Amino acid sequence: MPGLQIFPLLLIPTVLYALIAVPAGENVAEAMAAVAFTMPLASGAVWTFTWGHLILLVAVVTLFVEILKSTTPSGAQMVDNGLAVAVFILSFILFLLVKPFGTTEFFIIMLMSLLDFLTGSVIMTRVSQRTVQYGQH
Repeated sequence: MPGLQIFPLLLIPTVLYALIAVPAGENVAEAMAAVAFTMPLASGAVWTFTWGHLILLVAVVTLFVEILKSTTPSGAQMVDNGLAVAVFILSFILFLLVKPFGTTEFFIIMLMSLLDFLTGSVIMTRVSQRTVQYGQH
């Protein structure tokens, strides 16, 4: 499916964050710290998972899938990498200029989008070097 190959998956956690942050406005820190679920552990401790944690978990998983996608050099991967840098630029602008996006959770998502672009570029370059045969005399 070429559509999925060029879709920048880190847009998903960015949009999820926006769906919580924009309505929360000034209360975004509280919204991110709100409990999504808890789970009792065998030790007797209670594991608390917040909405911010959940969005970061989605971001980590999507970053992993993006890295896997970048191992196949193709025209679609070049488009995906270009869209990844666009997601980073958009995230960077939101982080700097829009108050609800100025949180640590969003900073980490923004950093992951930068890492997506950088790893995609490096992996594509390395894989392409192995597939291109230079003339030897």
